[in-house]
Amino acid sequence: MATIAACSRTPGEGPAARADGSVGEAGAAEQAGQPAAPLVVMSATAEPAAVAPGSTLTLLWTFRPAPGWHLYGNVRNDSGFAPRQRLKLPAGWEAGPLQWPAPARHVAAGDILDHVYEGEFVLLQDVRVASDAAPGALPLRAHWEWLACREACVPGQDSLSVTVNVVPGARSTGAPTGRLAAARARLPQPLPAGLVQVAMDGQTARITRTDGGAGNLVFVPAVDCGELADVLREGVGTTLSLRLVPEDGHVGPLRGLLIVDGTETGAYALDVPAVPWTGSQIVTTPTGG
Repeated sequence: MATIAACSRTPGEGPAARADGSVGEAGAAEQAGQPAAPLVVMSATAEPAAVAPGSTLTLLWTFRPAPGWHLYGNVRNDSGFAPRQRLKLPAGWEAGPLQWPAPARHVAAGDILDHVYEGEFVLLQDVRVASDAAPGALPLRAHWEWLACREACVPGQDSLSVTVNVVPGARSTGAPTGRLAAARARLPQPLPAGLVQVAMDGQTARITRTDGGAGNLVFVPAVDCGELADVLREGVGTTLSLRLVPEDGHVGPLRGLLIVDGTETGAYALDVPAVPWTGSQIVTTPTGG
């Protein structure tokens, strides 16, 4: 996989690929010695396109990094930052949080551990239409900033506009399109009962499969996960022993994604509350269900 070098943590002001998929200026890439071509192309759609006042729609924000380049997941990383959004909505409209697919583990020279997206990926976002929204076409505007990396890193930004038609009495068409259904299928799911067991042994969280399946487990820590001693070496294996750093008389929480390899690879949300730091007592935590 690609090596990361000289990655900035602050978004830059350089131009980026155009939101409509056309090739725009690429000054930031040229300054980094890269070809004058888009490093990231964005597009956006809304489902359904026609909505009634008080209903909910879903925005699909699609990112297409250039081959060999990657963007960062909204989890704990050693370098880089996840795409950032500033969304402008009409008065009375409300946006939910961005919904992120599971990123891939990425280890670069110098034991730099990041979690990234290579190739196209889609972020989902639910938006509640104001109950008193007037009929007509309304633009929903968003400004994005990101950091694209390969051997070097290039900051980029772009603005997009999605037009939504407010139609009193409009009804959902029912099943989502294939594109929306596929994007939803890539989102992490609740941890099912009987898949794994998590036991806190002192400051160590031990994760073992209980479903009889084979294949590695990969732990991707959330930004607000408790401090981990060595997730680079301990975060992947057929079983996991994750050492947590005690803080203020507690260890944890253990919060993030658990990726389970097997016949069908799945990503699941893992959220184990912090426990008192006892030094040796084993506490088994039920998971799933």
